[in-house]
Amino acid sequence: MAYEVELKAHVHDQAKLKCRLDALNGISAPLCEIKEDVYYCVPGEDALFRLRRESIGPSFSALDGQIVFTKKLKTLKDGIEVNQELEFTASDSQFDQAHAFCLALGYEVYIRKTKRGYAYSCPVSTDLPFLHIELVEVPPLGWFLEMEFVLEEEKKVPEARTFLMEMLYRLGLGQADIESRYYMHLLKAQSTG
Repeated sequence: MAYEVELKAHVHDQAKLKCRLDALNGISAPLCEIKEDVYYCVPGEDALFRLRRESIGPSFSALDGQIVFTKKLKTLKDGIEVNQELEFTASDSQFDQAHAFCLALGYEVYIRKTKRGYAYSCPVSTDLPFLHIELVEVPPLGWFLEMEFVLEEEKKVPEARTFLMEMLYRLGLGQADIESRYYMHLLKAQSTG
């Protein structure tokens, strides 16, 4: 099981931040992405797991996709998530059947979420894996910067957390921009508020 160390932050000028990302030394060319998530729950409770239709490609008109089933064991400290993930994938063509299967098991839709934007990867050090970076719009919440390491060893979590904060500042954002709440809770609050 991998350890996902993630930071997300509000972005007020996405064009400026995209230019800063594109200028980072060693960063990959951006890939276009659309991620459509359905979170499922037991009726009346918080979300338990997610079904994602994930489409990625060189442009928004040339995307290839898959579906990803994810259950996260979540923890949050100082706005940085450290999650253990259980995941498996299936063909994008199976999305409707997978959704029907989840509903047939008695789960209901907790919330839906769409992210559209750009994905990058960047080498950072010999001690850490590539940093995954996304600049995405999550309607109606706005634009966000997401940075994530996927680690095989829990002992590397502190180093990854430190690097995420350093990169946040390097990109011109700060502690006040960090969003510690999960998207699903932000969206749920808007839908009931």
